[in-house]
Amino acid sequence: MGDVRYLNPATDTSHRITELDIERRALWAGLICSIFGLTAALIFFAGERPALFGRWSVGWVSAVCGATAAAAMSAYAFRSILRYREPWLRHIPVWRQLLTGVGLILVHAASSVMTILVVFHLFQQAFLGLRLDVLAGALAVSAVTGLTAYLCLVATARTSAETLSVVLGMFMAAGVLISMLLAEEQGWWRSMFSFLGTTQAGQGSFWTFNLTLVISGLVLAAFTEFLTRDLVLLSRTYRCRPALRRYKLARSLRPRPRIVRWCLVVVATAIIGIGMVPVNVSMEVHSGFVQLASAAMIILLMGTAVLLPGYPAVFHLMSYAAVGALWVAFILWHEWAYYNLTGFELAVVAIMFSWISVFIRTTAAMTRDGEERNQAAKSAEHRLPKMS
Repeated sequence: MGDVRYLNPATDTSHRITELDIERRALWAGLICSIFGLTAALIFFAGERPALFGRWSVGWVSAVCGATAAAAMSAYAFRSILRYREPWLRHIPVWRQLLTGVGLILVHAASSVMTILVVFHLFQQAFLGLRLDVLAGALAVSAVTGLTAYLCLVATARTSAETLSVVLGMFMAAGVLISMLLAEEQGWWRSMFSFLGTTQAGQGSFWTFNLTLVISGLVLAAFTEFLTRDLVLLSRTYRCRPALRRYKLARSLRPRPRIVRWCLVVVATAIIGIGMVPVNVSMEVHSGFVQLASAAMIILLMGTAVLLPGYPAVFHLMSYAAVGALWVAFILWHEWAYYNLTGFELAVVAIMFSWISVFIRTTAAMTRDGEERNQAAKSAEHRLPKMS
């Protein structure tokens, strides 16, 4: 981390952003973007009776306007709100700030497009043959665009490691599910997950699957910044447990946020590489990125006791149990042929995301407890003079 300063937001009052400020700005964003959506829709739908879904439909225009609003408001919220709510963001290198901002912008824009298209597709199936007039279509686009802008600004402004992990998980799950539904080859699952990212699976599946991976890698890189900040704060307050202080090895152990960060950065880079080099382009390069991500995650799982001392013992036990579960899943696939490669990949993804979720929630809980202890200590210090 070099000389990066991870500050506590409560100690930086140079540009304090309150919760009311966020809501006020989000409402303004929704109003302005709804007017933008209304204007764009009136132009697109002039002289037409648009359908709910399809080319030049209400859903299509809503997706374009919603993605534009989501990207713009996420960029604004990151630049003008989040960087002041989380002052440490302003003290990391500029390229890392840009990477974090781009990850947040892309995931909100892509999630907006996916959600809007799915919703309008379902409405079109429910109301077969329905077509709207210009005014009704424009009002629908306006409402969707305004709501998207509001939600994306609020979500970006209140980003944390915990919330970002939820966004990442939901985005990856939605992207993979949509790519499955778009796959033209119905028997894709007989091969491997990566088949969804090939042109043989169809253009829709190809673009959806690979873009999901690339954006997920960028979001994971952004998530790493927030998680590292929490780990740095924990490392500053780390104290070896009294029962272990008599052991020299235990006294020498300290949390290692930098190693954890680099492991997650390697995983993020590998995921981006998997999406940019589909299996049909280069099997060797694609497999190399998969192995790189696997090696980084194994280092994290096997090294939690050394890299993350101070965490509950049950967390370390779960980390080793995850390694054991991965090995059993491999044996079931490779040695016993209980399921095919797709089944093994599903098992690996389920195990890894379960562990990551527990890791994030445990870190967030420990960080909150540390902040509460600090506040209690400060309150006690303030009360001492009065008692004397």
